[in-house]
Amino acid sequence: MEKSPEYEKYPVSEEEMGKRYKNWVDALSRYLVIAFNVGKEVAGEEYVERLKEEFYKAGQRGAKHWAEASGVTEAELVDCRGIAKIQDFIDDGYANFWEGYIENSPAALEKEVYTCPVAKPWSRAPELCEVLLASSMEGMMKTLNPKFESKGFSKLIPKGDRVCRFRVEMKE
Repeated sequence: MEKSPEYEKYPVSEEEMGKRYKNWVDALSRYLVIAFNVGKEVAGEEYVERLKEEFYKAGQRGAKHWAEASGVTEAELVDCRGIAKIQDFIDDGYANFWEGYIENSPAALEKEVYTCPVAKPWSRAPELCEVLLASSMEGMMKTLNPKFESKGFSKLIPKGDRVCRFRVEMKE
């Protein structure tokens, strides 16, 4: 098999690969918006509810992974401070940057992130955050501790807010 002329340029630098991966993230984000909007148009709220169910299940499946990857032990998941450590690990990995917390106590975690790599394309379907991210987070949290209760997002960058704000509380 003959190599393409471009082959000789590889491997490229990490910085260059980062730019290329960003192009993929941007394209896939736009494609997801199209798929979401078409699915909703064709199947309505039934489609949205099915997505919520599947992303909830995905959150459940990923719960153990995120706890282990972030170094959070089962003993730390007795209150919201443990979920804060996991969420910080996830946010950092996805380039969602924050400056402290509104609340980080045993009773609640409330946090704002100031960046979102998919905010611009998802502004065409900002409901995606509530459907996909919130459902996945809820599945993860309920698996780690059934007393975690997601209060969802009260602000979203794709909706035009300056930040994304979410809150988690401990049920009594």
